[in-house]
Amino acid sequence: MRSRRVDVPVARFDATANRWVPAGRTAGPGATDRDELVLTTFNIWFSDFHAQDRWRAIAQLLSRNPPDVMVFQEVTPEALALFLEQPWIRVRYRRAAVTGRAVGNYGLLLLSRLPLDRVTYTRLPTRLQRGFLVAELTVGGRPVVIAGVHLESGKASTRLRERQLGRVFGALRRAESAVVLGDFNMRDSENGIITHPFCDVWPALRPREDGYTEDTSINLMRYDSKNKHRHVRFDRVLVKGDRWAPTDIELLGTEPLSADLPRVFPSDHFGVRCRLRRRDVLAEDVRHQWFWRR
Repeated sequence: MRSRRVDVPVARFDATANRWVPAGRTAGPGATDRDELVLTTFNIWFSDFHAQDRWRAIAQLLSRNPPDVMVFQEVTPEALALFLEQPWIRVRYRRAAVTGRAVGNYGLLLLSRLPLDRVTYTRLPTRLQRGFLVAELTVGGRPVVIAGVHLESGKASTRLRERQLGRVFGALRRAESAVVLGDFNMRDSENGIITHPFCDVWPALRPREDGYTEDTSINLMRYDSKNKHRHVRFDRVLVKGDRWAPTDIELLGTEPLSADLPRVFPSDHFGVRCRLRRRDVLAEDVRHQWFWRR
């Protein structure tokens, strides 16, 4: 796939036809008039190791409190089929995906409960078939852009990651409000390449916590797969703009699948869940709290 931006088909599940069909943008009253957005990112690990059980566990974990938008990395055709067969996803979500030969094992999936105006895929300068999805939405009458990314891996790829992130930021240059989330493969030594107007949510909200999304002190499966310790915050959420404020962020998938499989986790990465609130609503909440405390 060439590096130019290409449109990605958006589909919804048609229960009558029992298949995914092209999705229009129609939605019920108030569907896009909301005060908050909840987003998640999960690198689901393309390995065959307990793959079906792990991917099913990720789907079950997310189904307990369904986000508005979910992005996934390392999505194989087999993983895509498993997620798209989940009843709760079929009922509630539109999907856009890039998988298969064009991206190898580095497929991307985006699921949204909100109507999508447009989704595109852009190939990055890469040695490993990396790229990013951009979804354009309208929430409360104003545009929001959500980008799901998977940057180059490896310590030797620091400069390439910087170029890749520059491409992503450039694609969002005109966006009033934007969220970039996914697997950045960045070490803390690279944090300086994330600059205004983008805010890295984890250190902004939880500066005293490491937020490692690859943590072999917890994730024994990650240690077993590489036989070395790693503590890094590869998976991140970045926010741009004055309309949406991040209010909380947490890790997902930090427990093994079961007591019978104590060294098998949903993925070698932990997922990340982030909640955004409209700043004008937050300001109004503060005014109400002040009034009732007088």
